[in-house]
Parts: sequence; C-alpha cells; structure tokens
Amino acid sequence: MRTNGGEAAPDSRWPLARYRALAFLIPGLLFPVDAAMAAEPVSLDAQTLLTLGINLGIIAFAVGTAIACTRATKRARKQEANAASEAERYRFSESTLETVLAAEPQALLTLAESAEPELLVSNLPTSIGVPCNPERLLDFAGWLDAASAAKLEPAMQELSESGEPFNITLRTKLDKYVELDGRTAGRSVVFKVRNIAGERLEFADLSLKHKELEEQVAALRSLLDAEASKIEPSRAESEPGMETNFRNFDRLATAFAVFDASQRLAHFNQAYVDLWQLPADWLASHPRDSEILDRLRQARRLEERADYQDWKRHWLSVYGTDTQVEDTWHLADGRTLHVIADADGDGGVTYLYENVTEQIALESRYNALIQVQGETLDTLREGVAVFASDGRLKLYNSAFASIWSLTPTKLDAEPHVEDVITWCRDLYDVEEEWERTKTAVTAIVAERRPYESQFDRPDGSILDCAALPLPDGGTLLTYSDVSDTKNVERALIEKNEALKATDRLKSDFVSHVSYELRTPLNSMLGFAQMLAEPAFGTLGDKQREYVDDILSSGTTLRAIVDDILDLATIDAGTLELKLAPANVRGLIEAARQGVEERLKQENVTLDIDIALDVDEIAADASRITQMLYNLLSNAITFSATGGTVNLTCAREKSMIAFTVEDRGAGIPEDYQHTVFDRFESRAHGSRHRGAGLGLSIVKSLAELHGGTVTLISAPGAGTSVKVLLPLNQETTQLVDEPQYKINRAG
Repeated sequence: MRTNGGEAAPDSRWPLARYRALAFLIPGLLFPVDAAMAAEPVSLDAQTLLTLGINLGIIAFAVGTAIACTRATKRARKQEANAASEAERYRFSESTLETVLAAEPQALLTLAESAEPELLVSNLPTSIGVPCNPERLLDFAGWLDAASAAKLEPAMQELSESGEPFNITLRTKLDKYVELDGRTAGRSVVFKVRNIAGERLEFADLSLKHKELEEQVAALRSLLDAEASKIEPSRAESEPGMETNFRNFDRLATAFAVFDASQRLAHFNQAYVDLWQLPADWLASHPRDSEILDRLRQARRLEERADYQDWKRHWLSVYGTDTQVEDTWHLADGRTLHVIADADGDGGVTYLYENVTEQIALESRYNALIQVQGETLDTLREGVAVFASDGRLKLYNSAFASIWSLTPTKLDAEPHVEDVITWCRDLYDVEEEWERTKTAVTAIVAERRPYESQFDRPDGSILDCAALPLPDGGTLLTYSDVSDTKNVERALIEKNEALKATDRLKSDFVSHVSYELRTPLNSMLGFAQMLAEPAFGTLGDKQREYVDDILSSGTTLRAIVDDILDLATIDAGTLELKLAPANVRGLIEAARQGVEERLKQENVTLDIDIALDVDEIAADASRITQMLYNLLSNAITFSATGGTVNLTCAREKSMIAFTVEDRGAGIPEDYQHTVFDRFESRAHGSRHRGAGLGLSIVKSLAELHGGTVTLISAPGAGTSVKVLLPLNQETTQLVDEPQYKINRAG
C-alpha cells in the first residue's frame, strides 16, 4: 500500500499479506490432515525434516532480505531528495549573489599575484568614462583626471606595501565622480568602482568646492599677510600692484572685503557686490563698516536681531585685536553665510563670506534621512544589524538588542562582529553558526555569499537568520523570532500526520472488513443458488420467494462490498488499471447487458447513440464498463415507469465523452455538489435507496484514467452526467503497482 506522499506504508501492507498467506497455507495444511485421516499414519523421516527446515530457512532469509532492501531503498530515496534540495538551495544562493552584484552599477575587478586581472562585474554606463577592459581599468591615469590620479597614487602605494585598504572619491576625464574602493583578499587585490549619484554626488561637489575655497582663502591670506608685512613706504609704492592683484580676486566665487584701520572699505571683489546687492559706486566711496551694516539692515538683507546695536558694537570690536572671529549669519532671504573676520596687527579687518546654504540643507536632509531610517528600523519586529566592511557595527534596531538581550551602551560603541558574537553566545553557543556569521561579515566581496538559517535556542525560542552582502562592502544581518509560527506549523504537521494515520487505519479497516465479509457472503449465495436448483428438490412458492430474496439481497450486498473494496484500493493508491485498446461499442454493449434485467423490471427504454468516428479507446475495459453500469443503474432508478434513458458517445477533440441522460425528477441545486460524495443517496418515491457509492466510484475511476465527470440537472428536467476520458494514452500503469490484488471471487 502507498501513502499519499508515495512512500511505502509497511504497517498497512503486512496485515493483508498475512491474511493472504494464511489463505494459501491453510488449505495446504488441511488437505494432508484429511488424507492422513483416510490413510494409515505416516512418520516423518530425518530427510523430510531437513528439507522442511531448509525451506523454512530460505523463506525466512528471503523475507528478511526483502525487508532490508525495502528499508535501504527508502533511505536512498530520502538521501537523494535531501541532495536535490541542497543543490537547489546552492543554485538559489548563486542566483541571489549574481542579482546582488548586478543590482548597483559598478565595476568589480580582482588582481591575483600570478594571474591576469579578472573583471567580475562591469555594468557602469559608458558616459561616466570608466573603461570596461581590465587592463585599461588598471591604467588609472588613462581615465582619471590628473588631480585624481595623483591623489590615488599614495593610496595604491600603501595598499601594495602594507595592505592598507582605501575608499576615495575621484573624478574621471569626463568630469564624472566615481568612488574607488581597494582592499586585499589573501594573495589577491580587489578593486570596486561605483558611480556616485544623488546626495552623495551633491556632497562630492560641495566637498570639491569647499576645498577650492579653502585654497583660495589660503592664497588670499598669504597675499594679505605678505602685503601687511611690508613697511608703509613700500605699501605706498606698491599700491598700483596691489590694486591689480585685488582685481584678480574678482574671479573668486567667495565674497571678501578689506577694511582699513579707520574701518573704511578699502578693497572688495565682484562676489561681494553680488552678495549684498549694493551699488558699486557707493562702495567705491569707501563707506565705513558700520554704515554698510546699517544699510544692509535697512534693506532687510541681514538677519533680524532684537539687540542689533549691541550686536553691531560687539561685531565691530574685532578691529585692532589681531584675532580671527567666525560666525554664521542666517539672512532674511533664507541664505546662510559662514563669515570670517580676520583682524590684522595694523588695525584693519578682512571679511570672507562663504555661502553654505546648500551644504547645511544637504546636512539637514541627510540627518533627516538617518533619523527616519532609524525610526523605521525600530518599528520592525525583525532584529536588524548592519556591519561595515571593517566588521564594526554601524546600525541596529531595538528588536536586535531585545532578541539577544544586549544593552544600547554596548551596541552604540560600534563593537566588532567578534565582540557581538561573544555576547550572543550567552543565549546560543554553536560554533558552526557563529563561524558562518563571522565569515559573512569579514570575508572579501568576491567570496562572500548570502545565507539563511534557522536554529532553536536553549530558551525555547526559534530564530530565522539571514545574512546579505551589501554593495558598499557591508553586511546586513536579520534575526526573526518565529517561535509561535514554527510551533503552530509543527502542531499542524503532527495533526496532519495523525489524520493521515487515521485515514489509513480507516481504509485498512474498511478493506479488511469488506474482504472478510465476502467469504461468508459468497457461501450464503452459493447455498441459496443450490437450493434454487431443481436437482436439490422442488421448493414451494413461499420457499422460492425466500430464496429469491436471499439471492437478491446477497447480490446487492456483494455489490456494495465490491464498491467499498474499490474505493479502499483507490484511496490506498493501489488500484491496478490494465490499459489496453478497447472497442467502445463492446464496452457499451457489456454495460447494456448488465442492466437489461433492470430495464425490464422498471419498464424503461435505453436509447444508445454512438458517433461514427468513435472506435477504440485506450483504457481499462472492465473499469469503463463498471462506470457505465453505475451511471445507467442510477439513471434507471430515477426514471419514471415507461421512461427513456439516453446513452451517447462522441469525440470531443482528444477526448471521448460518455453521456448518460434521464428524464426523471432531477436533482435540487443545493444537493448537486454532494452527489459524488460517498454514501450520499436519495430515495426516489417508494423505490429502494442505494448505498450512495456508484457516482463516487465513477468519479474516482474517471480521474484515475485522467478524465473528468460533470453533472447537469434541474428539478423536473432530469439529469445528465458526462464522463470525459482521454482517447489515447500510454498503455502503462498509471499508478504505483499494488501491494496486493483485489480478487472479486473473495
């Protein structure tokens, strides 16, 4: 017998095998006894006993060998299934890694000590200016601008000499920014080039501008210091040259203004004029610093201050102090300025005005995103931890700390993954799991693989773990507490197994009981047939009536038992279909002959219509006849006296359709969905109510043949049942070979 999963169920097979063995052994044991009673006693000699012992030994060895082979086959199948599952998991992991590597535009190159460079991934757009050839990619001076190439050279030197990794933002010859990451991996070097976009691109632009401004400010300060160190006569003599130099500063994007010791404007550049939108001719009249501040306040170009006069006195007090003062001004129009007031020893002051509005806005957006990201992670039920490429914890949520009972004080210090693993061992100490986690976090990009696992902790909780490499070299770890889900799943599995065992027990019970019923039933029918024969004496009318009732009831009971046995073998998956080409007209004629007596008793006419193009069907002939017989019997039962039952057979594409139609009372709509259920039957007037197995067997046998059954009925309009079966199919066994064969003779 086979279970639903296809595995052997020895417990359900051996009881019937013992019954069959007894059925064959008992006659063999009884016949010698009868012969012995009729003849003289015979003694068993030593040779006979030896032969009997050898035969029994061979039988025992064969049985043991069969059991061992069955178990070995089962183990081999299980190992094969496990191997296939593991191979599928590795294929899925490989596909996931390829997806992760291709998720972000990047170029990933490995350079071994004694091998050619290998370009693992290269999906950067050509507009960036990064070559796709490994040799050209390693020629950094060929596709980077001069400043970036010079910046990269010392980092490459450190990498080759001491293995120091680097991460640098560079600019290509096409004026595009890229991020180059270099690190060692054993005897190999790994380079990763990524495109910079979005806020990171804005940040790179601002950083470059800031660096240029710093260089300009440094040059300006050097110039001013050099000029201030000169003596007064030299200053007067070199005045025209200084004017020329100050005019050159008009090209600077940073606004600056120079005030002398009398607090009057001495020099300024065009950026200063554009910043404050003051008339150039008025500025050329050398206004005082306080006058400029008052005019700017009148024009509402300074930030609003309630104590403006106090602030102005404090701001102008820098004159003559030989110090440098920095402040941030938030203007009324929304701009933000970083102002530097540099007082020299001669009493003058140089002002530098740097517009940092975009930088502050970028920082604000960045901080807001980080805050939203942190709050989002904290709302997750899954524990999340992000480790950087150096193995240190950079991000985590409260669920992660709660799952592993860790305090924020420890986690906020950005501990290394080894420290985190040491703390987590208090709750789960399995070396294999933590070694895999450490490898996922600290291994190089080219060798890291995502993985998933599930483990039971000693405290009874069950965790799902997943590690996913991130494009920037970091690693994302997630931990999900699935204790409740897993416990429910296990309970459902156990309940399902119990239901399967109960169903197998029910099927075994029904088949065994039905099998045991057939022997006395056949005996009863045999004796009744003997009594009905004239050779055993003439029966009276009453006696013959009783014998006919016994034969009729016994035949009906035997049909019910046969139906139960069929359903039991179908449930067990052991029903044998003998597929072979069968003549359709012959099958229909056999079914007609089976119900011929019923047609006469009920005075019902059978109208058969077979299409001309219907000839043969590849099927089990006896089972097709059984289906037609059940359908015709059901239609005759629910037909009125003198009514007609139609049986039509026609082809429908690659199928053949058997349709049985009656003009009886029909079936109510609310009952139609149960007509194919077992033991579902309805009484029709005063006629005998059946066992309710006929249509159920029809449906089961049709499905075994790969077909379908449909029913159309309406109260007062009769019922039509159509069976669709494949016209041609492989003439091989459709189901597993049965563990035992059903013998209709009992």
